[in-house]
Amino acid sequence: MEIKRITSPNRYYKEIINIYSNWWGETKKLSHKEINDLYINTLDNDELPKIYALISNDTLIGTYEINEKDGVDNEKYTPYIANVFIKEEYRNNGYSKLLINDAFERCIYHKFDAVYLHSRLENYYEKYGFKFLKEVKTDLGTKRIFKKKLKNTK
Repeated sequence: MEIKRITSPNRYYKEIINIYSNWWGETKKLSHKEINDLYINTLDNDELPKIYALISNDTLIGTYEINEKDGVDNEKYTPYIANVFIKEEYRNNGYSKLLINDAFERCIYHKFDAVYLHSRLENYYEKYGFKFLKEVKTDLGTKRIFKKKLKNTK
């Protein structure tokens, strides 16, 4: 099992874009092509977002991103952990924890002192050390922003 950054439009990338299209494409009123266009030009450079995939035996188990703003453009917070997703048949096996801890390590490596996310889930991300920060209004409704301070050792 490994977590690797997606840097080309390979089969894992295509599967992730399909997941996004089914998961939140309709909510954000974005077509499959529009979702692909959001990501395709950032795959092989240092720009955010960066997409990561949890892969086991050549099978995509889950994914997450590190984003600059994640739909909360009117706030100064960055980076965001976004789109943490485990395929339904692999849930309740601790894979989300693997993804979130991997995100922490990558953000520490890039010398971020904190990481943010927004979620409608209650009492979930707090177990990873996130603290509720505030609510903000966006074009998609109210988002609850959480912050996790990182122990930057680099």
